[in-house]
Amino acid sequence: MMTDGLQLMVIGMGVVFLFLVLLVMLMSVMTAVVQRFSKKTDDPSSTDRVAAVLAVVASHRRNG
Repeated sequence: MMTDGLQLMVIGMGVVFLFLVLLVMLMSVMTAVVQRFSKKTDDPSSTDRVAAVLAVVASHRRNG
């Protein structure tokens, strides 16, 4: 009875471990694929937007 419980525990933990290893591997592959096919563009309008938002926040902090 005790050995059956231990055997079930080892099998269950092994299955969970293998699932997590597979999950990490698939996430790594997915990250590599997404990075390969994503376009990295430096959009000047996004830089201007960030500067504008930072200016508004600074102004708001100064004026209360």
